[in-house]
Amino acid sequence: MDTNATGESPDLLSDTGYLCVGIYLSILGLSSICVNGFVILILLKGKAKHNVMHNILLLNMAVTDFLISIVAYPLSASSSLHGRWLYSEGTCIFYGFWVFSLAVGNMNTLAVIAICRYIIAVRPEYSYLLEKKNAKYILCMIWIYSFMWTSPPLVGWSTYTFEAYRTSCTINWAGRSILDKTYNITITVTCFIVHVSICSFSYFHVIKRHAWANNSDIGLALRSSGRNLEATERTFNLETVVSYHKVTTSRKVTMMCFAMLTSYLIAWTPYTFLSVWIMFIGDVKPWVHVLPTMMAKSSTLTNAIVYGILSSKFRESVKLMFKRNMNRVAPMTTNINRNLSEPVATSSRVQSTGTTLQHRPQE
Repeated sequence: MDTNATGESPDLLSDTGYLCVGIYLSILGLSSICVNGFVILILLKGKAKHNVMHNILLLNMAVTDFLISIVAYPLSASSSLHGRWLYSEGTCIFYGFWVFSLAVGNMNTLAVIAICRYIIAVRPEYSYLLEKKNAKYILCMIWIYSFMWTSPPLVGWSTYTFEAYRTSCTINWAGRSILDKTYNITITVTCFIVHVSICSFSYFHVIKRHAWANNSDIGLALRSSGRNLEATERTFNLETVVSYHKVTTSRKVTMMCFAMLTSYLIAWTPYTFLSVWIMFIGDVKPWVHVLPTMMAKSSTLTNAIVYGILSSKFRESVKLMFKRNMNRVAPMTTNINRNLSEPVATSSRVQSTGTTLQHRPQE
């Protein structure tokens, strides 16, 4: 790692630049902690019954974003506000490993969600793989794959080092050794291109399946003839009806997942292109690093926002939880009002007790 990592290079950001980065990361970190914490609470306590595997994967993403926000952003934000890295070299290595591992875990989860949507819409014969009992195996594979590619820099295959503006840490994209170059190319393929390919394949076939449902005989019959559902379904075989319903009922969830993937790619693609540019062409000025890096960090917040806005089931869970809490408060308020409305009776009992106590010594 570069030992001159205290922010004293003349080519770094201006004081105003560091201040803006620090304020941005502070707001982003606090917002991400609050929003992802709320999503975690609803997924755990909201008692949503739809697609348990889907909820577990969304919970995994929310926890991942929460952990990035609560651990990494305070380190980077405080350093940016001071214009230099405030902590040790070991902390920088931990920061890079922590953020990269969780980011790859997020990308793995998005790829698994895409596969789940593909199975539900296109290959329902494999739906047994999406049962709750298999969730622990899927989560293990997600994190084993993540640590498999983020651990090598800890043992000598490339390194974790400072970003060009020196207040956060990442993979040594600018390294020119054979170890740096081979590792950087490998993770670009295995941790980005592979995932984008899986998601593209899955959603292409899911969207194609949705188009089939819209243009199928049963879909056209329901839209154009005005016949009721039962009458229409009686004219088609059971397999066609079941397939149509599975595709159409999962459409909104699929669109939400696709929106989450799109927002994630919008956030991370500029950073990936910048990294590839640095690998093959050469390094750029520190200020050029800032915008792609800040966009990538925003993904910890956008996932939760997209889910909260587009998931009708999530909104229903929020309403049910607040309604349940209000119902708990209402009886307490009623009891308090009832007690306050009976002062005379209470006073009489106290007076009666007091009278009895006063005459006991005389007996």
